[in-house]
Amino acid sequence: MMRRRDLRDGAVAAPMIRRAAAATLLAAFALLAGPVATPDAVIVDEGLSAPEARGKHLYIEGESLSRRIITAQVQRTEAPAPAAIVPCISCHGADGRGSDDDSALASSNVSWNAMTSPDKHQHGQRVHAPYDEETLARAITAGVDPEGNSLEAIMPRYNMSDEDMADLIAYLKVIDSQADPGISATTIRLGTVLPMQGQHAGLGRAMRDTIEACFGNVNAAGGVHGRKLELVVGSWGASDDPPIWQARDLLAAEPLFALLSPYVPNYDAELAALATEKQIPVIGPYTVLPPVNDNRYSFYLHAGLAQQAETLVEAIAAESDAGKVKVGVVYPRVQSFDSLAEAVSRRASVLGLDPVVSPDYPLNQFDGKAIVATLRDAQVDAVVFLGSAAELVELGDAAESVGWRPYLLAPGLLAERRVFELPQSFSGRVLLAYASLPTDYSPAGGAEFEQLHEDYGFDYQYSIAQIAAYTAAKVLIEGLERAGRGLNRERLVDTLENLNGFHAGLVPPISYGPSRRIGTLGAHIIRVDIAASRFDESTQWIALGRATDGS
Repeated sequence: MMRRRDLRDGAVAAPMIRRAAAATLLAAFALLAGPVATPDAVIVDEGLSAPEARGKHLYIEGESLSRRIITAQVQRTEAPAPAAIVPCISCHGADGRGSDDDSALASSNVSWNAMTSPDKHQHGQRVHAPYDEETLARAITAGVDPEGNSLEAIMPRYNMSDEDMADLIAYLKVIDSQADPGISATTIRLGTVLPMQGQHAGLGRAMRDTIEACFGNVNAAGGVHGRKLELVVGSWGASDDPPIWQARDLLAAEPLFALLSPYVPNYDAELAALATEKQIPVIGPYTVLPPVNDNRYSFYLHAGLAQQAETLVEAIAAESDAGKVKVGVVYPRVQSFDSLAEAVSRRASVLGLDPVVSPDYPLNQFDGKAIVATLRDAQVDAVVFLGSAAELVELGDAAESVGWRPYLLAPGLLAERRVFELPQSFSGRVLLAYASLPTDYSPAGGAEFEQLHEDYGFDYQYSIAQIAAYTAAKVLIEGLERAGRGLNRERLVDTLENLNGFHAGLVPPISYGPSRRIGTLGAHIIRVDIAASRFDESTQWIALGRATDGS
C-alpha cells in the first residue's frame, strides 16, 4: 500500500532586520527614497555571517545594502558610473575563479585562497607578491597590485566606504565555500534516479552502468578541467512509493550539481517542477512524455510521443494532394494522453487541415468496430493511433472487414513489431515515427558504444535505455567542457542553451535554445511494407519548427 507523505519542503523565511537612521538630514532624505538598511543590516543567507552576506550582495549586485553610493571607473578618461553596471561577478564569475586562460587580460581568481597563496602570482608580464587585506583594498580602489604595478585598464577602480570594503573582503574569504552543490576543486558529483529494485531493476542497472562507464573513460583521461565525475544513484522500485519521492529525497540528502538521465515514469511534470524549485540542471530525463512548458533547467534528448505524432501529421499532409487530408487521432483515456491528441490537433491546425476527429476510449476497453464506425462516418483519411500494438492490429482488422483503408500512423515505440500483423491491404499505408535510428550513429559514436559493451560486459536487452543514458552523459560532458573551469549551475544551463548541432554519437544532432528544451526536435518517418514483412529502406526526417512546437 502506498504510504502517505508530505512532499513539501519546509522553507524557512526570515525577514531582513532593518534599523532606521534618524536625527540627520541625510537620513531624512534617504527615508524619502524608501526603507534604509544600515551597515549592521543582516541578510539571511545560510552559512554566512552578516558581513559575509552583505559582501556577497555587493559582489553580485555592485550595490551596498547600506544605500551608500558605490561607483566604478572603467577608463581613467571616463566619468565614474554606478558599480551596479560592472559588478565583480560579471568578470570573476559566481565562484570568483575568473577566466580559465593565463593571458594578461584574463579576469583573475579572486578567491582568498588564490590571492593569498604564497606561490608566484603572474599575470602576463606582471608579477607580484600575495595579497593581504590592505593591498587587496588598494587594488580594488586604486588599481595597483601589492608591488605597486598598475592593474589592467579593463579592471574597474571602485570607490566605496571602508565598511563596504570590509564586507566585500569578508565574502571573498569564503567565496570558495559558496560554490554550487556538488562541486569541489577535484570532483563534480552528479545524481540520477533509477529503478534499482523491482521488475524494472534490469533497466535501471543498464542505465547506471552505461553512465558510470562513460564517466570512467572521462576520469581515466584526467576528468573535465581536472575534476573527476562521480555518480550518486537514488533507487526506487522496492515499494509502491512514487519514484518522484526518491528524486526529492536524493536532492535533500546529497549535494549534487545536476541530475543525469533520471527515470521517473508518470512523474515527468513533477520532476521538471522539482528541477525548477531546486534550480538544478536535469540532463536527458528518460521519458517519452517530455513536458513542453517553460522550464529553464530541464534538457530533454528526443522528441516525445506528442512531437512524433506531430511529425506523422506533417508527413501525411505532405503526401496528400494539396495538403488536404482529414486526420483522426485515437488514444486511451489515460493520464497525459489528452495532451498527445491536442498536439495532433494543433499541428493539423497549423497545416490548415480540417478539425481533427478525436475518439478516445477507456483503458483496456478498446472496441475496434465502434472506433472504425466513428472514423469512417467522419470521412477520416489518416488515423494517428496512440494505443497499444494489439489494439492497432484490432483497428486494422475492423477496418479491413468493412473495406475501409485509411493511412495508419503511429509512433514506432507503440506499434512495435506487431505492425506486420496488420492486413496486407494496408501495405504501404502504414507510417511509423522514430526519434532515432541506427542510421544516426556516427562512426566514432558507434565504435565507442560497441567498445563499452565489450569492455564492461553489457548486453543489448536494454539498448534503447542504454543509448539514452549514453547520449545524456555525452551532452553533460560536452556542456561541462564548454562551461570551463569556472563552473556553476547557471553557467552550465547557459552553455547547454547555446548547444547547436552537437552530435553525441548515436542520435541526430542535438540543439537547444532559449525556448527549446528538446534536443532532437523531429522524427524519422518509415513506411511499412506489410506484404514483405519489412520496413522500406528509405526514410524521411521531419523537423518541427520552433514557432509551433511548444517546446
